[in-house]
Amino acid sequence: MVKIEIGPSDDGGIRATLAGKIDEKFDGHQILEAARPGQRVTLRLDGVRSISSLGVRALESFMHKLGDRDVVLEEISAAVANQVTMIPNLLGRATVKSAKLPFVCPSCGVEEPRSIPYQPGAATAHAPKCGSCGGKMEFDGFSEEYLPH
Repeated sequence: MVKIEIGPSDDGGIRATLAGKIDEKFDGHQILEAARPGQRVTLRLDGVRSISSLGVRALESFMHKLGDRDVVLEEISAAVANQVTMIPNLLGRATVKSAKLPFVCPSCGVEEPRSIPYQPGAATAHAPKCGSCGGKMEFDGFSEEYLPH
């Protein structure tokens, strides 16, 4: 089940934060009701921990229902990023700004998700510094499974 928090964004649109599992029950009606026609919708998705196969259909349907609105996705989780690389049309016309993906520090072993731009090569070019030792972190996985290429 997905928990949704909705509020105003700085640009006059709305901002919704989603957390939990997207499954067949997800329809995003609260977001659709809150967004006026033509209003920008910003979705923060770092709290989405998984998407079921039927949840993929539900998410695709929701994105389609957003219509002509300007939709921006921030901090998409690894679960969402992975689905987007497999199903490029999943998010419709939305713009993905950033992804919150897993990194590990080879010096001290700290593992944590960090936000990087959603663009080819970002896992290397924008690798964060470790908050514990200051070393350069490395992407924990294969970037082609999570980022555009």
